[in-house]
Amino acid sequence: MLSVLTKEVVMSETITIRKLSEDTQRRLKHRAVDNGRSFEAEIRAILDDVARAGTTGTRTNADILFDAAAEFREAAGPGFTFPERIVEYPRELVL
Repeated sequence: MLSVLTKEVVMSETITIRKLSEDTQRRLKHRAVDNGRSFEAEIRAILDDVARAGTTGTRTNADILFDAAAEFREAAGPGFTFPERIVEYPRELVL
């Protein structure tokens, strides 16, 4: 009889943050509501963003534009189309 042992790896970390000010907690809760997430999901999203930005904690312009475009697409919905652009040529300035 042959038996095969498999090892399942589950990455589930828990972080405890002590001495977080009430003001910071309130701001994070408001931010979570604004983004339609739970308090915990908002903190995860913030940590993901910081980790994605690298150890410097700064984001590239491309990261910012990419995230802004994704937020716009989500907010606009699937049926959104841009209105027709009306081009107005410069008029002569009369002094």
